[in-house]
Amino acid sequence: MECDDADLIAPGIDNYLARRLGGILPAHDNHNVQRDFNRLVNGVRKGLRLKNAPTIEPVTLDQSYELFFFVAWSPQSLVELSRIRNWRSRCKIAVAYLFELWGSTLEQDRHYLKLLDQFDHVFLLHSGSISRLPSYTRAPCSLLVTGVDCLTATPYPAQPERVIDVYSFGNRSKRVHQQLMDLSRAGSFFYLYDSLASTGSEVKDWQEHRMLLANIIKRSRYFIAFNPATLASPKASKIAGEQVLPTRLFEGAAGGAVILGTTPQCPEFRECFDWPDAVIEVSPESGEIAATIRELDAQPQRIDRARRTNATRCLLQHDWVYRWEQILSTIGIEPRPQLHHRKSRLSNIASAALAELAA
Repeated sequence: MECDDADLIAPGIDNYLARRLGGILPAHDNHNVQRDFNRLVNGVRKGLRLKNAPTIEPVTLDQSYELFFFVAWSPQSLVELSRIRNWRSRCKIAVAYLFELWGSTLEQDRHYLKLLDQFDHVFLLHSGSISRLPSYTRAPCSLLVTGVDCLTATPYPAQPERVIDVYSFGNRSKRVHQQLMDLSRAGSFFYLYDSLASTGSEVKDWQEHRMLLANIIKRSRYFIAFNPATLASPKASKIAGEQVLPTRLFEGAAGGAVILGTTPQCPEFRECFDWPDAVIEVSPESGEIAATIRELDAQPQRIDRARRTNATRCLLQHDWVYRWEQILSTIGIEPRPQLHHRKSRLSNIASAALAELAA
């Protein structure tokens, strides 16, 4: 919406339990109870080999649009289209962006993937399934790697002090985490990490949450980002070793942190992060994380260059405006002035930071 003339339609969960049974139910958290009930219903439907039921509030498109852009977290999310009335008849072109699609689950998701036939083009966050998806839908598909809001994420021009030594969130290496915990206990080392399970968490406000993450990263010296295929996690069986380009690489780089971790072995990593020290290799089984950090701290020029290069290359390549430009180019729509204005702002910030580096 910040780089085009767009309307955002984001229906909330349909709390039909409270609406239909509110008079007889005791006081309860409407959202959580409805969410858990939906999970129960869809668990039963899965056992009966039925698709999930839609869960969002019904909404009607009451005007015509040049483009309908549907963001789906997973193939199961496509059932929500039935709650968006007139979406196909009101929109000249329809595009879907599918985040979670794994080669290991294509066959079990085949009934959901058939719903993609309604779209003119499908973009996938990961490349592994692109060659196989034509067996499940007639819609053409291509890769669209993730992006980041660089105007929020960049440390320039303010360059806040990096008061956090290491920041890690989400899935992590237990061995490296324990070493960083030991460093934190031993003295003034500031290690910031998740202390709550993230699988059931719910943010109060998504914009505030994204700003918080960006502000933390631009104040962190080092940022942990391991290849998801190398870590034990609840999704390990679904990932099944598939090499993907994780979002956290873009977030860490855009914030100008030095990224410690392992690189995914996929072509898009080499295309998106084709500069020295984009990721400084540290094995998830490493027992020497403290020594690695000391060694890097002893190379201030290298570290300053890595931070500045990470942030400026993201400003010039990985803001969401470049992804939107790719989408419009693919489907044959001319970009509007807002897009060029945002690109100009990003370029000006990057140019100033690079001039400072050259000096």
